[in-house]
Amino acid sequence: MDRAPGDDATALRDRLLAALLRGPDALVLLRCDAGLAVLAGRTAPLQIALFTAPGAPSADEILARIAPLVKAVQPGGPPTHVVVVGGDADDGRAALAKAAPIVQPVPMGFHHVDASGELARVKGQALPALDRAHERLAEVGPLEPAALAEALAEGQALAQQERAIVDRLRGSRRVTATLVIACAALLAMSYAFGSGTHEAALWRMGANSGEAVRHGELYRLLASAFLHADPMHLFVNMLALWSFGPMLEALLGPRRFLLLYGASALGGSLASAMLEDRWSVGASGAIWGLMTAGIGVALRPHGLLPPAMIAQMRSRAWLPLGLNLVYSFQPGVDLLAHLGGGVVGFALVVTVLPRGLTPVGQRQHAADAEPRPRPLLTAAAALTAAAMALSVMAALAAGRPWELRAPPALVRTEVADAGVALDLPEALASAASVEELGGVRFHTYGQLPRTPVVFQVAVFPLEGEVPPDQLDDLLEQERKTLDQQRPANTVTKGPATRVTLGGRPAVSVKTGLKNGVQLVSYVVVIGNREVMLQAYSVADRPATWDGIEDKVAATIRAQ
Repeated sequence: MDRAPGDDATALRDRLLAALLRGPDALVLLRCDAGLAVLAGRTAPLQIALFTAPGAPSADEILARIAPLVKAVQPGGPPTHVVVVGGDADDGRAALAKAAPIVQPVPMGFHHVDASGELARVKGQALPALDRAHERLAEVGPLEPAALAEALAEGQALAQQERAIVDRLRGSRRVTATLVIACAALLAMSYAFGSGTHEAALWRMGANSGEAVRHGELYRLLASAFLHADPMHLFVNMLALWSFGPMLEALLGPRRFLLLYGASALGGSLASAMLEDRWSVGASGAIWGLMTAGIGVALRPHGLLPPAMIAQMRSRAWLPLGLNLVYSFQPGVDLLAHLGGGVVGFALVVTVLPRGLTPVGQRQHAADAEPRPRPLLTAAAALTAAAMALSVMAALAAGRPWELRAPPALVRTEVADAGVALDLPEALASAASVEELGGVRFHTYGQLPRTPVVFQVAVFPLEGEVPPDQLDDLLEQERKTLDQQRPANTVTKGPATRVTLGGRPAVSVKTGLKNGVQLVSYVVVIGNREVMLQAYSVADRPATWDGIEDKVAATIRAQ
């Protein structure tokens, strides 16, 4: 490469700076002094630091100058390139090689233009803009002072505008904070109502379920988005909400943000309810809607943000999606709720939701997002807020979770077509199902974990009424049979014992299952029928339900 006579490091840096600014790469100047010039991309995320190395500095001297800037680079920032201009080729390249971090917080490149004008990429990514400027270096003179001042003023104005936009995007979080408070309050309430049976409380407070929704319990679709399984579940979701929410709330305005959140929550719950055969809770569907909405803004910004910010958003948008998608395939995670909410959030932002908004750079206050009053938007946001609040209230009114803390009220319940009846907790008596196995009908009342206990009744006809003198032998035979039987997934099993229930002799055995469920089995003879009653319960059921198995078993009578 030809060099103009008399070039030193400063002159070489100034000519390289002029070539970069006059090139086709849309760069702006943010800082320029004798030792350092900093450029940034106007339409793409990029930062270039040109260090001047006058004279013949050693590698340690060059390293001491560039190390603070390298250490200041933070994750999430633009790709950064460090260019040392001047000095000996070996010393400059040694310093740059030592300065390059092993783990880079952002994509980085380290380059050296030595005193002879030769360009070398020492480490990291290539910088095509630098290569093009270097090729034109012999043809370019340094900027005139007026042109340099103009370029610096333009760059600083652009930087100030971007800082103002970033500040505005941090300034609105009232809706986000309200959502976080609501979710936290409902988690605390679920533990207060369901101390000992948290899952039963969540069910009564509106956990999502396709079966329940198809039976008309539509309030579960939105109420479930405010419920969480445990404090860690809440923490992870609220951390994500606080990461995505304030920026989108400021960008879209509180009313459109509320519409986005509510629609994403509904979309996630509908996908889960219609396509899953299990119940679920959590704000993940809504949060996925916010995450994909951010991707939608990056791909179709509607002119709301400057091109450089959009380019930076595009470079960072896909990593959270990839990580969350991998996590969504973990056991116990509702993948369909995530995808449903994500599809809704993305679709809204790339189509209708941002239309008519004022670009963020033109706003003076948060209320300036809307260029004119929009009564229909206000009404839609109010309806969304009302729908979410009323769904939670309807779930509480229908489920009455506070009843979990009271002793269960027993009601007389006839076992259909079995000729026997027994007293069951009212919440279980209304949740009956029948299944026939091997010609025997099993009547089930309740469903774990929706109810703290599930009772299952099977009636076996005998040839006739058992005489009193033969009853002991029959029950002893049943006791031995229960001792020998070992249900699947058994962890612990006590001995079968003879007991007296409601004045009648019976046999009972307790078994612990692998899933943490406790099983108590009873055999009692009623006239010409042998009745088997099995009670399944969660280990942490409310204290008010203790002993409910014996109470129910003692009420078995002929119908």
